[in-house]
Amino acid sequence: MTVPQVDTLIIGQGLAGSMLAFQLVARGQQVLVIDNDHQGSASQVAAGIINPITGHRLNLTEGFVDYYTSATAFYAELESALGISLIKQVEQVRLLKNPGQASYFSKRLEQDAYADFLEANTATTLFKEQQYGSAKVKQTSIVNTSELLAALKRWLIEQNAHLNTQVDYDELHFNSSGVSYREFSASRVIFCEGYQAINNPWLKDLPFKLAKGEILTIEKPKEKLREELREELRAKQKEEQTQMLSWGNWLIPYGNDCAKLGSNYAWQDTDLTPSHSVREKLLNSLEEQTGLKPTVLNHQVGVRPTTTHRHAFVGGISKQAGAYCFNGFGSKGCLTIPAHSQLLCDHLINNTQLPEELNKWL
Repeated sequence: MTVPQVDTLIIGQGLAGSMLAFQLVARGQQVLVIDNDHQGSASQVAAGIINPITGHRLNLTEGFVDYYTSATAFYAELESALGISLIKQVEQVRLLKNPGQASYFSKRLEQDAYADFLEANTATTLFKEQQYGSAKVKQTSIVNTSELLAALKRWLIEQNAHLNTQVDYDELHFNSSGVSYREFSASRVIFCEGYQAINNPWLKDLPFKLAKGEILTIEKPKEKLREELREELRAKQKEEQTQMLSWGNWLIPYGNDCAKLGSNYAWQDTDLTPSHSVREKLLNSLEEQTGLKPTVLNHQVGVRPTTTHRHAFVGGISKQAGAYCFNGFGSKGCLTIPAHSQLLCDHLINNTQLPEELNKWL
C-alpha cells in the first residue's frame, strides 16, 4: 500500500523523474512518483545516445568528462540494484560530409582535449562514399532507456512509491509544512514532466524550446546489403552489434535483429502524429549514405524538453514555496541527468547551493 506521508512527491516518471527518485531513495528519502505513462515524452522513445562530439564543427560537449564519469558510475549502481544491463559502449563511425568538416576534423586531431575522443577511421566501407573520410568517435555509449524506465517503474512499485494516475494540478495544495495531493502529503513536490511542463501553471512560462523528434525501428536488412558489404559484416558480426553510424542522422543497434534510425528536430512542434514525410526523409538519407533499404517495424514520436539557453531547469520555484523543477535536459538527458540529480539531492538534503545557471529562470 502506498505510504500517505513522504518526503518528496515527484510528478513524472520519465528519465529525469526516474533517476532522481532512485537517487533520493538511495539517500534515505521516501518518495512517491506520480505518472500516467503519458505518450509523446522524449523518454519513452529516446535512443539513449551518449555522444561526446556534436555539431558540424565536431565540438566536445561542454563538461563531458565530468558528466560521463557521474553517468557511468550511476548506471553501474542501477545495474547492480536492478539486476539488468543498461549501458554499453559502441564504436561510432562518423562520416565527414564536406571540406569544411574535414578541415575541422584535422584541427581537432591536433588538439590535446580531443585525443581521447577522436581518431581517423580507415577501416570501414559501410558508407557508400567517403570523399572526405570518416572519423571514429570514442567514448560513445547507448543507454537502454525503455528497459531503464520499465525496471525503475517495477522497482518503485515494489517500494510502494508509484501512483499511476493523471495529475490534477488543482488537487495540489501548498501549506506551511509542504504540499498535499489527495490523501498524500510531502515536504515538497518536484515537477519532472518533460515537455508537458508547458501545461503546468507554475512552469508554463519558462523559456523552453521544444523539439519534436521521430525515430524508426528497422529490421536489419542483411539480405539487401550491397554485395561488397556482406563479407565484411559476416566477418565482423560481433562488431556490427555494437556499431553506430552517424552522418547527420544516425543508425544504432537495437537488440539482435533490429536497429534504430533517427532523428529529426521540429522546433516548437508538439504534434504527436508520426510524419510520413519525415519517415521517407530518414529512409532516403539512410539509402543515400549506406545503400540500405530496410523494413520499418515501428515509427515513434517524442518531444524533447530543450531550452533556449541550453541549460536545464533545476531548483526551487520562486513563486511557490515547496515546489521544485527538474527538467529541460533535451537530447543529452542520458549523459547529464545523473550529475544534475546528484546536485539536486545535495541541495535538498544538505542545503548546498545550486549553480546559478540552473535556477535563475525559476
